[in-house]
Amino acid sequence: MTQLSRPESMLPVEDAIALGDASSSPISLRQRLADLATLAKVRITVMVVLTAWLGFAIGENAAHKAGFSLYASSQARLFALIGAMIGSALACMGASALNQVYERDTDAKMNRTKDRPVVTGRISAAMGNLFGVFFSAAGVIILAATSTPLAAALAAFTVLSYVMVYTPMKRVNHTSTIVGAGPGALPPIIGFAAAAGSLSIEAAAIFSIMFIWQLPHFLAIAWMYREDYGKAGFPMLPVIDPTGKSTFRQMMLTCLILVPVGLMPTFIGMTGIAYFIVALIAGLAFLTCGILVVKHQTTKYARLMFFASLIYLPIILIMMAVDGR
Repeated sequence: MTQLSRPESMLPVEDAIALGDASSSPISLRQRLADLATLAKVRITVMVVLTAWLGFAIGENAAHKAGFSLYASSQARLFALIGAMIGSALACMGASALNQVYERDTDAKMNRTKDRPVVTGRISAAMGNLFGVFFSAAGVIILAATSTPLAAALAAFTVLSYVMVYTPMKRVNHTSTIVGAGPGALPPIIGFAAAAGSLSIEAAAIFSIMFIWQLPHFLAIAWMYREDYGKAGFPMLPVIDPTGKSTFRQMMLTCLILVPVGLMPTFIGMTGIAYFIVALIAGLAFLTCGILVVKHQTTKYARLMFFASLIYLPIILIMMAVDGR
């Protein structure tokens, strides 16, 4: 099978030969489904659905606190919730597909992405673009039809900023990590807007937590795969900071900032003391991981930071929904 290591520079005839090689042997249904799952980044989509659901629950709490409800019955509420989850999932899947089409040349250079379906030609770039545009548009339309125009607008902004700003910026500057944290923090806000119909200080608190949480999370991933990113030419911080001192220091500092930011929901009257206690313990535990990363400066502890981030976020969001006032 011909590897499309430089798809943008290939001549049409070479592209046809490459695709011919990829399709010369039949692709099994199992492989096709696996390729579609990779194109849609199913694992990330599951996390998006979870955060959108929790954002919806928190948005309902905020609406009740303000003395109103957008939905007159439990059936209407359930319809809106399902629409918010499906719409958010489709928008995420569409953005993921468009990202992989755009990055197929750099994906071909990295060990962990070189077998992605668009890189190998099992799914053509044209089909990937069609998939991405269709699912992104479908997600926005479903949100508009089942919940609120604001939720739909936020989903559209998420897709556009991820694909048209963050994705190309990854090739230019390491601050793309900060830029990418913006659209990455929006799925629960989409759910919030679907439930409340507007944004408020509660939504700002959720966004702040999500935004800051992503920085140590992304830096841990970038350190773990820094060699791959270097081969692909991505100027991630761990690539331009080979000693890791700045990378690990930023992990710890963002964990430190996250401790008081994580307590903000209680300070603004959004949650009670139960959330405060759990958020404080979770924040200090996360900060401890940051301190260990700075102390040891190894991939082992970067991986610990990564897994700790996956535990921290669901705990915070679930407690926010459960203990919401």
